[in-house]
Amino acid sequence: MKNLFKLLFAVTITAATFASCVDDKDIFDPEAQLALEKPMIESYVKQHYPNAQQYENSGLWYEIIEPGEPDSYDYDIKDTLNQKWIFAEGIINYKGKLVADGTVFDETKDITKGDTLPIYMSLNTGNASVITAWIYAFSPKDLTVDDKDLDLGIIFTNGAQNGARFRIITPSQYAYGRSVQGKIPANSPLDFEVEVLKMRDFDPKRNN
Repeated sequence: MKNLFKLLFAVTITAATFASCVDDKDIFDPEAQLALEKPMIESYVKQHYPNAQQYENSGLWYEIIEPGEPDSYDYDIKDTLNQKWIFAEGIINYKGKLVADGTVFDETKDITKGDTLPIYMSLNTGNASVITAWIYAFSPKDLTVDDKDLDLGIIFTNGAQNGARFRIITPSQYAYGRSVQGKIPANSPLDFEVEVLKMRDFDPKRNN
């Protein structure tokens, strides 16, 4: 599996394991949880999205509904705080559903304006502004950092572009893991449909 994909998987595994080890009575095995969710996700995808495909054997499924405008946005790597970062910002419409029962837990309220989503991640540590599945969904498949090629995105060769529409169905491992997030129970595989209205460079001043 891809090196950076392995890094992010290791980061989430370590965080989940550390959290579970705080209480020795509650030992959590993230890999076992992932193995438990994979067949449930596959059954859900086959029922609802016959054109979706799985990325390797990760449990992550995706479908390109509209590819978007070619070369409408160029993802860039920046040096900040002695780390390499990928920075971008999307104005998007989205809907999120629970794979377990199809419940919509969140969606864009005004589809004419969309929601503003900062998308950034440290290529050194894996720390990111959004869940790991969204980093994989938006990022380009191929990035060059210090003359080294990194594989990051799993859907679009050049990253999500203006006008793109896609869905990504993710195990909890690449979403919120054991955390409860509002209407999202712990250990919940999630189904997202995303429409990209516009991609632009992330500007912290604009978001303050």
